Amino acid sequence: MTKYSYLTSITIIAFFIFRIFYIATTEYNLVADEAYFWDWSRHPALSYYDMGPMVAWVIWFFTHIFPVSEFSVRIGAAVLAAMTAVVIYRLTVELTASQLLGFIVVSLFHITPIGTAGGVIMTYYSPQVFFMSLTAFFLWRLVNENQGWWLYLIGLSLGLGILSHHMFIFFTGEVGLFLLISATQRKWFQRKELYIAMVIELLAASPVFVWNLTHNLVMFRHATGLMAKVDTFTSTLLEYLGGQAGVHTPLLFIAVIYGITVSGYRGIKFKDDKHLLLFSLSAPFFVFIALLSIGGRTEANWPISGYVTGVISGVYVVYEKYKKGSSVLKFIINASLVITISISLFVSAVAYYPSLIDKLGYRLPPQQDPAGRLYGWKELGKEVSRTLATLPPGSFVAANEYGLTAQLAFYVDGHPEVYEIPVQRRYSQYDFWNNFNAVKGKDAVFVKSGPIDSGIEVLFDRVELSSHLVIKTKHGDIRQEFYLYRCYGYKGTKTEIVAF
Repeated sequence: MTKYSYLTSITIIAFFIFRIFYIATTEYNLVADEAYFWDWSRHPALSYYDMGPMVAWVIWFFTHIFPVSEFSVRIGAAVLAAMTAVVIYRLTVELTASQLLGFIVVSLFHITPIGTAGGVIMTYYSPQVFFMSLTAFFLWRLVNENQGWWLYLIGLSLGLGILSHHMFIFFTGEVGLFLLISATQRKWFQRKELYIAMVIELLAASPVFVWNLTHNLVMFRHATGLMAKVDTFTSTLLEYLGGQAGVHTPLLFIAVIYGITVSGYRGIKFKDDKHLLLFSLSAPFFVFIALLSIGGRTEANWPISGYVTGVISGVYVVYEKYKKGSSVLKFIINASLVITISISLFVSAVAYYPSLIDKLGYRLPPQQDPAGRLYGWKELGKEVSRTLATLPPGSFVAANEYGLTAQLAFYVDGHPEVYEIPVQRRYSQYDFWNNFNAVKGKDAVFVKSGPIDSGIEVLFDRVELSSHLVIKTKHGDIRQEFYLYRCYGYKGTKTEIVAF
């Protein structure tokens, strides 16, 4: 084992051990989406309204090995991050013939802000990034070894990726684009292996397609709705670019854009499969999300899978410049790397341990704290449990927002089925589970982050405020607040009440 492969192994193992320790000891409660996906996991299905089932299957696996807890929900993120790091290292080394660059890429993967969150927060991005890395690795092996059976593994990885995130349909197009524009790989379109791989992908992804075909294609229609234009320009192209610079650090983001641009040029002009692969699996997706951002809704984490080959390309191209550059250029690149690592480590440290901000003499206002909503859910669960105990047996817990509903399901004693009242909210997975006929005439504890609306009050015979729970920082600033109501005699939905 060489020096850099040894250092890489130590890095991956050390971060994995730290993340296991961290998720076992952190004061952070679950993110709303984590609780939502956990609720999916206890309702096993071929797919779900928001996304494919992979994240739920991973959580189901670990919550059946360990007792249901924040730890067992999150451990999958740490495991998948370590597995992804191994694949990314091998991919980088084989593409660049440099274990040093493999070490640098893996180190950046662990310490960037989004990498920090991805190793301890369990969302569908954990399996998505893993299968994207695996797909890129198998694709390079196909190029390098010229053995058609690698296409079968590519098909399997893409199919499992679709179970992780529907954007893998787009990633399939990226793989197809690479095979099409590569002079040496275009031949596969005339070979049976490619079409067998397509069948393998469809079979692996079939749970998503079967579920959607039997549920009016709701997942795909929901995804299309998220990407639709909005009336205001709150999500602009500049905000999208700024978000990318924020979650990946500014200088690294610039290096990635520079790297994939150079890779695209070299790949197309010199027919270089290595650079074509790096370009094809990153640039199209970045451009696609950028176009969506113009007057539409995007999130900073949407293009994360494009960074698998994007970061490799950025590090590779910049390193080539470094080797051939002047002393001034080498100083700039070294300084940029030091700045990127310093920013990443600082942001990661604060994200892991926010009390460091206080020790530095800065008081972070709750509205500026991105982790502010990771506090208070245990307290809310206890308060709701106490209130529920004062109501007759058979009473239920309800909310009218999917994230709050999921948090209540996780943190209320006994993990009850929680009902998401269908008033003033978007459609969610709870619309497939909640059987409101089963709770007609029963009492409920209704929870809201603000005062109850009249549209919800009319669904019950009588409503009374039970308590007002305020979650504060140690400085006394308000993080979150919840209103708990005792609701008596659930009458049904508005439509049912009018019909009656």
